[in-house]
Amino acid sequence: MTQRTHRQPDTMTPETWLAQARDGLRYALQPIVNIHTGCVYGYEALLRGVDRLGFDTVPALLEHAWRLGCAAELDCELRTLAIASFAALPEAARYRLFFNLDPQLIELEDPGHTLRLLEQHGLPPETVCFELSERADLTASPRVAEVIAAYRRHRFHLAIDDFGSGYAGLRLLYEHPPELLKIDRFFVSGIADDHKKRLFVASTVQLAHVMGIAVIAEGVETERELLACREVGCDLVQGYLVARPQTDHRALRTRYREIARVNASDRRRTDDDRSLIAACIEPIRPLPIDAEVGAMIETFRHDRVHHVLPVIDHAGRPLGLIHEADIKDVLYSNYGRELLLNRAFGRNLHDFLRPCPTVDIHDSAERLLGAYCADINPAGLILTRDARYHGFISATALLQLVEQKNLAAAREQNPLTRLPGNNPVYAYVSGALGERHRIWHLVYLDFDNFKAFNDHYGFRRGDRAILMFAELLRKLLGPEQWFIGHIGGDDFFAGIADVESGAVVHRIEQLLAKFRSDVQSLYDPEDRARGCILAHDRDGTPRRAGLMRCSAALLTIRPGDDHGSVEQLGQTIAELKHRAKASASGLFVGPHGSRHLRARHGKHPGRRRIGLLPNPYLPALN
Repeated sequence: MTQRTHRQPDTMTPETWLAQARDGLRYALQPIVNIHTGCVYGYEALLRGVDRLGFDTVPALLEHAWRLGCAAELDCELRTLAIASFAALPEAARYRLFFNLDPQLIELEDPGHTLRLLEQHGLPPETVCFELSERADLTASPRVAEVIAAYRRHRFHLAIDDFGSGYAGLRLLYEHPPELLKIDRFFVSGIADDHKKRLFVASTVQLAHVMGIAVIAEGVETERELLACREVGCDLVQGYLVARPQTDHRALRTRYREIARVNASDRRRTDDDRSLIAACIEPIRPLPIDAEVGAMIETFRHDRVHHVLPVIDHAGRPLGLIHEADIKDVLYSNYGRELLLNRAFGRNLHDFLRPCPTVDIHDSAERLLGAYCADINPAGLILTRDARYHGFISATALLQLVEQKNLAAAREQNPLTRLPGNNPVYAYVSGALGERHRIWHLVYLDFDNFKAFNDHYGFRRGDRAILMFAELLRKLLGPEQWFIGHIGGDDFFAGIADVESGAVVHRIEQLLAKFRSDVQSLYDPEDRARGCILAHDRDGTPRRAGLMRCSAALLTIRPGDDHGSVEQLGQTIAELKHRAKASASGLFVGPHGSRHLRARHGKHPGRRRIGLLPNPYLPALN
């Protein structure tokens, strides 16, 4: 680590140096917000003023404190300063303070000091979230596990910082699963254009959600990074796009509307699941964690419908569920009610609390189902809005939600292949045209000689050919984040974004070659040996029809290209498809860009009459 020349001599006593540190250091606060709405979840405390003490970085400052033998004392001073800065915010108890633990001091940690500081400011322990850095190996010492367990007993929260940048991340995640996971800035930077980064973050988010962990995208600086992080499922966001760290805490807000504006302007975003989820919410009134046991008993006595009771903290954040079954044995025994209400036994709601999977109101139905399945026999799901309790979804209601979702999906599927049909294809193409900062590869696929095959062998064997191709699409393209659809008949569609053109061409060539080989198994031996079937055209004239294959027209849309509307794009595809059918390989890679559009349509492409070119895709895309 680079360290400047000190203005103070190394012979300075620890006491004098600590006094100067106390006077020169201060904390900036940077908001961490809901990735959908921009509402603040918490603030990270970031140390400022280290340059005044002669250091370039915070680690250099901490290392110097170690050499002076006052690292623990400095940590106490910093924690006091951070909590005081946070406590000065209006309604600070509604949010969380993210504070980085010094990896070298974690074995010496004692929750008591932090508890006393919080008590001085009237803040509960769950207000603080300690960040554990993945850059240090915290899994080697048994003492670290004891410290983490002690903090959990006192209801502090934990987050793993810089996930993906160190060497102990997965083991740390396994041995000490936190409440939150912060994706390292390296994987967030450029994620909109980097397919591998997107895949890594998506996989990390999926793993975290299965474990009931919320994910923070750290260091988001552009709108495209925000949208990409939202697409892969991140829950919270932090970075310059939201706000820079503020030493003037009066400049901090509780909601950053720019985040909601970016999401609202995203043309690809759909809220198809919102109405389905809203219909399943059961508005069970929660109990605050400091409520008396008697209030819990009375709530169950008056509510004969529900057998669980959500519990929230002082800020309205859900803590878990109380199950009526857990108190029945005591409640309905002789003197059971009296025992529960007797304060001498010291029972409180914490004694009956069980964890419950928690999801956000903006999450998809798939995320809700995944959260439910990842838990062991849960009663349902707690639904939140901006981290506050919003309602409860029972297991029965979730099953109804899945059924409604499946019915809605079935209505949009092709009945034969079960692939997305016309409307999803149209929506995908519209999204590609609207999001011009990404590279899109659109592939339209159509069988050659299918009519002759279908007329000769009958529709049942024709359906077998269509199903064979649909299965090849799923096998060869499905695992690689392609969107695949069935427009109708023997017309198919595939699309993918932000992948190298060479890789796309290679995959489509594999698809065409595999189908050309496999489909021959559907021909009779004599037709296969002859290389054609003897058929008749519409006038009854005998003719030879070659063996079936698939043709593919590939169009790449790059940033800045303008293909007009979906209808105009359909005309371009019709031309490319005609050339694909005339090619020996069956694949034609078309030109891209507004220049191609102007060359075909003139200066004002929108004024060209639709329908001058034969285009079987226009009805499907409309």
